[in-house]
Parts: sequence; C-alpha cells; structure tokens
Amino acid sequence: MTNSEKLGSKKEEQVQENENFVTKILSFFNKYQNIIYGIITGILVVIIALMAFNRFYLQKKNAEASAQITQPIQWLSQGDTASLKLALEGDGENEGFIDIANNYKITKTANTANYYAGLTYLKLGKKDEALDYLKKFKKKEDVLWYACQAVIGDIYDDMGEEDKAISQYEKSVKGQDPYFTPINLFKLGQMYERKEDWNKALNAYQRIENEFYTEYNRMSVAQYVERAKSKASK
Repeated sequence: MTNSEKLGSKKEEQVQENENFVTKILSFFNKYQNIIYGIITGILVVIIALMAFNRFYLQKKNAEASAQITQPIQWLSQGDTASLKLALEGDGENEGFIDIANNYKITKTANTANYYAGLTYLKLGKKDEALDYLKKFKKKEDVLWYACQAVIGDIYDDMGEEDKAISQYEKSVKGQDPYFTPINLFKLGQMYERKEDWNKALNAYQRIENEFYTEYNRMSVAQYVERAKSKASK
C-alpha cells in the first residue's frame, strides 16, 4: 500500500470515528432529551429566581440596612458609655448594630454591623463579646477586614495569647493600605521581637522601609531595623 493510500485510509477511519461519535451523541440526546430539557429548564428557573430575589428582596433589604446603620455609627463616634450601649441595642426607634446584624443577615451592611458591634464592645471593655462579633466579620470590604484582623490581634495580645496575636497580625499585613499596613507590620515586628525571632522581625521592619517609606520615616523604624539586624546576625 502506498503512502497516499495509507493516508487516505487513515482519513476514512478518522471520518468514520467522528461520525460514530456524533451518532452516539445524537442517540444519547434522543434517549434522554426529556431529562436534559428538564435540567436546562431547572437551571433557568433557578437563575431567574436568583435575579428576582436580588432585585425585589435583597436590594430592598440592603437599602433598609444602610439607612438603619447611620444612627448607631453616630452613637459609636460619640464614645460615652450611654451612647455605646445605644449603638449596640438601639433606642426603640433606631436599631443598633446587634439587631442590624441579626435582621439583615444576608446583606453587606449586616456584615459591617458585626465589625462595628465588635468595636463597640471593645470600647466598653468587653473583649470576649468583641471577639465574637469581630470574628463574624467576613472579607467583603478589604480595608476594614485587614483592620479587623489587627484589632483581633490587639485583643489576643492584651489577653496574653501571643501566638494567636501573631497569627492575626500576619493576616492583617497582607493588605496594602498605606496607613494600617505599616502600623500592623510594626506591631508584628514587635511581637516577633518578644519571641526573639529577629529574622522575622527584621523582615517586617524592612517591608515598611521598602513599601511604605513615608511611614517608615514618620514612625522612626530605622532604629528597629538596626537592632533587629544586630540581633539576627548573632
């Protein structure tokens, strides 16, 4: 058999295989078309239902929650004990952070309410309650989420749980906020110093130098870099 005949034979075999494949697909479709159509219809129904849910329910809830959270934020900013309690519990006419978090659970504002509730409890000196709410805060708003991890780290540090504090600070410095990140890197460096892990402390300080030079100068981090270098080299 010549090369051209061999090539022709291979092409015919390939065509035959393709035809057999198409035939199998068509046969499968004909056999199960009712099920296939049912699945497609079901998917479309779910998509339409989700779109309707978002438009007619979720957007309305988001708007309500956004309007509700304004007053408790004002109470939180006032800072006195009476205002902080109102921020958490409301005043009968305006809901507090706790009710907003519970009543609008699927909204972005409810998530934010968890964060503010945690901060409010912390201002009241209730660290356990603060941790409960801060841990509920999901990563939907990056800047606040990284700040939240640092606050949790602060609480663990106050409680003497250094390893947990370090873990939280390590999460907080994954952001790139020009204000919060260098501060949290410095806190992390200080925690590493306590553990006498001078190489990690040096890395934290040098990241401030490399990525946030203005804050590096303002915070006078150079002296900590030199100390960490001298300790790390021993």
